[in-house]
Amino acid sequence: MSREEDFQTVMEADTALMATLTGGVYTVGTIGRDGISRDTTPSAFDSNGYLLPCALVKQRDLIADNQVIDLNIASAAQVIEIYFYQDSDYGSIETAYNRCFALFNQRILSDSFPCEWIGLIDREQDGGALKGASLARQDWLIPSIQGAL
Repeated sequence: MSREEDFQTVMEADTALMATLTGGVYTVGTIGRDGISRDTTPSAFDSNGYLLPCALVKQRDLIADNQVIDLNIASAAQVIEIYFYQDSDYGSIETAYNRCFALFNQRILSDSFPCEWIGLIDREQDGGALKGASLARQDWLIPSIQGAL
């Protein structure tokens, strides 16, 4: 399972979060590089074509951090980005990123050390396919050990 899928699973299991993200939670690994659109994620839009509050999870590359070095293991870190969207305003986005902070801060995922919150980019507007939709991004650092233990 990818880190994207780890995050998606935790998010979708939380009823409070899913009551806010009525448009769903998606991963870049499943919807591709074009992201959320009426073609790739039709359930993220209401019957009038307006974007519902939703999230997109994206994992960055796994990077060696040289904190632990041994013959059979090495430490690494990976950043997970959660993009929160809604058609306009930021109310649902703020509720969702606050809930995600409660879900992920210091959470231990499979084969990792505790998740570390490293930032929030807030009150942005999408410049791509969602044409000005409200947007925020929350970033998480996931430290881990790679190799045979």
